[in-house]
Amino acid sequence: MSDLHPSKVSYYGLNKRILLSNPRYKSSGNVKTKPNFNLLIKLEKARFIAECGRSIKIKDPALYSSIIGKKVKSVPLVLEKTNQEEVKEKTSYNELDEYQKRRDAERKAELEKARAKQKKEVKFNFVKPQKDWSIYGGWVNAYEPVNKGRLGSTQEWKKEKSYRIYY
Repeated sequence: MSDLHPSKVSYYGLNKRILLSNPRYKSSGNVKTKPNFNLLIKLEKARFIAECGRSIKIKDPALYSSIIGKKVKSVPLVLEKTNQEEVKEKTSYNELDEYQKRRDAERKAELEKARAKQKKEVKFNFVKPQKDWSIYGGWVNAYEPVNKGRLGSTQEWKKEKSYRIYY
């Protein structure tokens, strides 16, 4: 740079120290790119471990260690009753059968109401009269010219026009 005349050096070259210390110009190098496939796999794996990691760790520690890639200490089994298990204990099959029968009866009643409603409604169908297309056209002879009996626009002078007569 010392060999060049100062007028030939760019603005960036002259003020490099000032521009590089400016945070506005520093951030231009850190451009976010689209996530690639491997990154998406890592994110999905982390989400899965966060959601289901505990249950997998208890049920199948070998699978959990293969997912993480590290050896896992065995966790003592602590069985806790969930809400679903409590509900199963409280409800019996008789109660469920009664509920299902009652729901079926309600659905049948609703269907009957809907069908009765459809029978009561009267539908009016209006049919438009079809057009008679024969009045718009006529028979044409394919062997005669279309403009037979007509003079062309350049032969208008051959026609005899009746002019108005003023008295």
